[in-house]
Amino acid sequence: MRVLLAIIHYFKAEEGSTHSSTDAHRRDQRATVLRGVIDSWRGTFGPTTTLDIEHKRFERIRGSVDGLDICVVTNGTDHLLDDAHAKARGVRHIKVQVDNPRMLGFAARRIFAETRNAYDLFCQSEDDLRVADAGFFDRIMAFQDAFGWKRLLMPNRYEWNPAGPTLKTWIDGDLRPGAISRWTDALPDEPLLGLRTPGRGAITFRRAANPHSGFCAVTAQQLAHWSRQAHYLDMDCGFISPLESSVTLGVMKTFPIYKAFGPDAGFFEIEHLDTRFSNMKLPGA
Repeated sequence: MRVLLAIIHYFKAEEGSTHSSTDAHRRDQRATVLRGVIDSWRGTFGPTTTLDIEHKRFERIRGSVDGLDICVVTNGTDHLLDDAHAKARGVRHIKVQVDNPRMLGFAARRIFAETRNAYDLFCQSEDDLRVADAGFFDRIMAFQDAFGWKRLLMPNRYEWNPAGPTLKTWIDGDLRPGAISRWTDALPDEPLLGLRTPGRGAITFRRAANPHSGFCAVTAQQLAHWSRQAHYLDMDCGFISPLESSVTLGVMKTFPIYKAFGPDAGFFEIEHLDTRFSNMKLPGA
């Protein structure tokens, strides 16, 4: 499987800002997070080594995917990408120029269109999402094998926070009723799907009441269908803000979106390397 991952990254310090991408006090922390995100993808899916104790040596093992190309998309020089680290990890730096940096994520659609014949899977991710499951891509394909390419699976995003309501908090809970109905009603589908898997029984997927994950992945077949739609390059920001719209709205207009549900949420997940949601002072838990 050939995979393209486009990580959307922006940082530019602003006086008095508390947003993670513009907070001068978080510069070093954000740079560390970006390196960690890149390492998580390359380490999870790239070549690894095993210790041969008998012969006292290391042996190299090929990656779990045939090819993972990682690119980091930035708005000119407003970034924290370390050139030496990027080179060591085989990361391509793609610089674009947009007047509003919140629109940066829309650049991924042009990158996907330009490389549409080169990959089997096209992924877009925010710059603070860490993966640790070597079966991550396999779960995407298993869902499509079971339910067809006209449906899309999104991961559940979580934060790990010892100071949170529990150690692990799923942060993309249901939106208010009707918030996404103008898009979901146009694509009617089943509210629940079930997939039987070896060793753990049936996995339940629910039509997502909040489709956002900060990440999306489409197969080449799905991209071909999506890119033929009039809205593919429309840069519509109608879902929450440009940040959420650039990664989620286009696919929400095109495919019914599902997420693993309830106790099965961990079947397909991705970690948000922040604690701002799980630190919210709310009742419950």
